[in-house]
Amino acid sequence: MRKVIEIVLLLCVLLAPWQRNSAAETLLETKPVPLSGELNVGDRIGHIRFLGMLELPNPSIAGIRLSQLSGLTWDEDDGILYAISDKGFLFHLRPVIEKDVLTGLKLLKAVPLGALVNKSTKIRQERILDSEGLDIFHGHNGRKGDAELIVSVERTPRIVRFRPDGKSISEYLLPAPFRNTKNYRNSNKMLESVCVDAKLGILSVTETPLKSERAGYTRIFNIEGKTWFYPLAEGNRVTALECLGKNKVMVLESNFTGTFGRLLVMLKTATLPTDPSATEPVSVENLMTLDTATGHHIDNFEGLTRHRGNRFFVISDDNDLFIQRTLLMYFEVLAE
Repeated sequence: MRKVIEIVLLLCVLLAPWQRNSAAETLLETKPVPLSGELNVGDRIGHIRFLGMLELPNPSIAGIRLSQLSGLTWDEDDGILYAISDKGFLFHLRPVIEKDVLTGLKLLKAVPLGALVNKSTKIRQERILDSEGLDIFHGHNGRKGDAELIVSVERTPRIVRFRPDGKSISEYLLPAPFRNTKNYRNSNKMLESVCVDAKLGILSVTETPLKSERAGYTRIFNIEGKTWFYPLAEGNRVTALECLGKNKVMVLESNFTGTFGRLLVMLKTATLPTDPSATEPVSVENLMTLDTATGHHIDNFEGLTRHRGNRFFVISDDNDLFIQRTLLMYFEVLAE
């Protein structure tokens, strides 16, 4: 019996540092990853400057595994990088930036996302699954602790508002074409992204065009029902939106194709007129194209957020597969 007690005490001593860190901040054991063999930190590709990329481990905190990350948003007031997973978990992270380069990442907290079942009583909650897009309200107003998060969901198309503790506040009514699951190509091609524009409101876009969409286009829409035609090449899918202000959005696209699994990732900006045309597409500028066929070390990038100024993060969804990685990349968009 004495031997058992000694072993238990020893385990408590060994686990104490992890227990303290799990309640505060845990510096993850990340691995730096070059963008390619020819591109170093600080180098330019297209209209961006590469400022570091990290491969993240998959630790668990409070029984929640850090994996399948598909959405990002930055809270400037509290210095937190929020990330959501396909399995309906919200992670509080803190990037380590040294001399403008991403060098590390801290894990602060992980909580499940719960959506309201009974909107009138606002009591009962259910787990949100297949959460994909993420953005923030009140993250840049100079006040700590008042942030609210906007999450878009696949399987059952929804846009839900949350507190950072994972409790839901409200759910938005989607415009008619986007409420009906039968209008989508399949249950995994729904609302992959969401962002908030001061003038245009809450914006989202289907990952692939609706069944009724004309060839070569998808539609960005706001919850009031305005829609903008966005040109989308055959095989491409929209994985993230980031509202930039002044009616501009940044769009992350990807294309996974070919016998050997070639992956292309494209970063673009689009200008959305206040009064959208019923027939004309929006103007689009390509900022960069990354291609595994030309040696770029990329993965399934699905999350995008602005950090500060013209600097941004993107993150990849590892799909809980050992052959994929969770990569967090930091970059700057150049003026010319």
